[in-house]
Amino acid sequence: MHRRQWAGVLALIAALLVIWMGIRWLSLSDNNEDGKLTITALSVGKADAMIIQESDQVLLFDTGELDDGEKVVHELEERGVDQIDQLLITHFDKDHVGGAAYVMEHMKVLSVVLPDYEGDREEYRQFLLTLEGHPDVRRLTEPLEETLGNMQITIYPAEDAEEIQDTEEEYDNDMSLVASISYGDKRFLFTGDIEKTRIRQMLAADVDWRHDWIKMPHHGRYQKELEDLLETVRPSEAVICCSEKNPAEEKTLKLLEEWQIPVWDTTERAVVTVCDGEKITVRNE
Repeated sequence: MHRRQWAGVLALIAALLVIWMGIRWLSLSDNNEDGKLTITALSVGKADAMIIQESDQVLLFDTGELDDGEKVVHELEERGVDQIDQLLITHFDKDHVGGAAYVMEHMKVLSVVLPDYEGDREEYRQFLLTLEGHPDVRRLTEPLEETLGNMQITIYPAEDAEEIQDTEEEYDNDMSLVASISYGDKRFLFTGDIEKTRIRQMLAADVDWRHDWIKMPHHGRYQKELEDLLETVRPSEAVICCSEKNPAEEKTLKLLEEWQIPVWDTTERAVVTVCDGEKITVRNE
């Protein structure tokens, strides 16, 4: 091939590379919503896996089931993320801790936050093995307040763990960590799988639970205490992590309709919430 032909080929390759990098940049920019808070509830069936991004800060709340770890890591890598600032596992049911070991093995995780009890599932035991020697693993017995980027975060453990463990045979759900994120004028509430005992404890605590957005508890399972929760939180948007096989209960959806709260679910696609500090927009993606 002549030198001129080689020059043409190289010029074409360079042009294609520039185009590819431009597309990649736009893609990452769309995912990261530069300068805004982005919450992505992944579509992983009846399970929780939520990526929270603000500037270069990345949080991961739960990791879905065992086979979802790879999907979570792939999603992060597609966004150009190679480091998680904080991994929060709300509780140790398989649909929340399932993919955690895979995430720990394939991503750099700076901090891990857990509830203070022991799980009994194999997914939890595998996860614990990946935490051996990790310098920052915290099991919460008191609320944790921290600032990451422009996010003000408070993480609440169970107010009375003994009451929960003494009165409930399967107490994992009510041991869920509850997280509140403030960003600008807006507040976001993540409720894990809390049920009636924990909801009553929460609402009896001296805490301002008013939030603009809520991740509904326990995949949309109905419980009469939800009405008290919604009356206290008064959200303008609700997200439910559920699936076509295990959808949110009709009573829960009816309650949200009565309160005129728009609801988004992960049945078919991820739910993406974007906030600029003053306005919240939610979409399926």
